[in-house]
Amino acid sequence: MGDKDMDILRPLSDSEVDELMALYRTKYGALNFHYLLMYNQRKWDRQLEVAGVSRSDQAYISLRKRFFTHRTGDFRQYGTYVSLHEDVVQSVSFYSWQAAGAELFACLEQTRLIQWAKGALLTNVDPEYCARVKEIAVKKGASGIQSRQCYGMVLPHADAKAITVPELLSDFELRQLTDEDAEAVHAIWPNKGEGSLAYIRALIRFNRTVGACRSDTGELIAWIFQNDFSGLGMLQVLPKAERRGLGGLLAAVMTKLIAKKEEVALTAWIVSNNWRSEALLKRIGYKKEVVNEWIKLLPA
Repeated sequence: MGDKDMDILRPLSDSEVDELMALYRTKYGALNFHYLLMYNQRKWDRQLEVAGVSRSDQAYISLRKRFFTHRTGDFRQYGTYVSLHEDVVQSVSFYSWQAAGAELFACLEQTRLIQWAKGALLTNVDPEYCARVKEIAVKKGASGIQSRQCYGMVLPHADAKAITVPELLSDFELRQLTDEDAEAVHAIWPNKGEGSLAYIRALIRFNRTVGACRSDTGELIAWIFQNDFSGLGMLQVLPKAERRGLGGLLAAVMTKLIAKKEEVALTAWIVSNNWRSEALLKRIGYKKEVVNEWIKLLPA
């Protein structure tokens, strides 16, 4: 393959991702979302390796993020990276600490690997990048842009280990989710699409989950997942069980569970106008750490 056929994005090896992750932790600390994204992916890589799951197994593609950098650059200098996640839709994360981000924008403008015209989701986009990234998306064929401002809520590890978990009402019991729960969770998941049931099944197998069930019938009526930042995600309480304190209980239980097992800061992403979730997390001790945009591109 000649140089003209090579994409500007060069894949990073596992050892290079580990090195990049260490650079982000040193520069920004353990609360940084880019560090946490890499940390969680390397954790999943080890879990899948122990389970004997090959990297080409399409059943677990949802747990495989690939990390790239500028082909002729040095990621050690600017920390430039682009992460691609091929799942229900392609999700893309990126960052660089180079002033003005010339190297990063060269990657975004010249790569053939980002599905700009096929509905990619750009996650955790730094505000200083948003205007130019949207211009690139339109130029690359996106028919429209849906942008949401999101808060990154953070609880340091030491505080997470020390939180008090509310008492569980006798009407309910807690348990880990099983594969049999996947379809019930998937049925009301707002992000479902082709391949998304496999994503739910993979998360249940390899991620931490907590479900709340009725004590009398065993019916699953609320749940929470550990997300791809090793934090809180996919919290759901069915309407029939709302206002019973289950959301706060599950968030606290999952927070403490992760903190006991992993030396990592606890995080959660919420849409900026989701006041209920923000209040729930603040009661546990989470605080706003960062405001970014999540940009959904409409397919051509």
